[in-house]
Amino acid sequence: MKRIKINLIQILVIVFTFFLFSNNYLFGFQQDEKKTDEITNILKQKVLLTSDQETKVKEIISELQNKITANPDSKSQFINQAQTKLESLLDKKQKLKYDIIKNEIWKKF
Repeated sequence: MKRIKINLIQILVIVFTFFLFSNNYLFGFQQDEKKTDEITNILKQKVLLTSDQETKVKEIISELQNKITANPDSKSQFINQAQTKLESLLDKKQKLKYDIIKNEIWKKF
């Protein structure tokens, strides 16, 4: 009987631990998704992105977040790469608008 109680407690501890870790992972994923949407919306409104550009910006920001999560020590390098990719999507008028707000955007990382 004692052995069964110990096994039950061990199982409950394992399940509880798994639940906590999976919850933290999902919460972090949701936060990243919110940040991606927030940055994309700012650019969409202020730089007037096309729908194609909007899709590509989301991909760039999402890729950036994944890289930063995997290797936080290279954060500034990853941000510079993302800036270059994003700027290559913009036309001249959009770049002028982007230059005004770019510091605001990249501070969010």
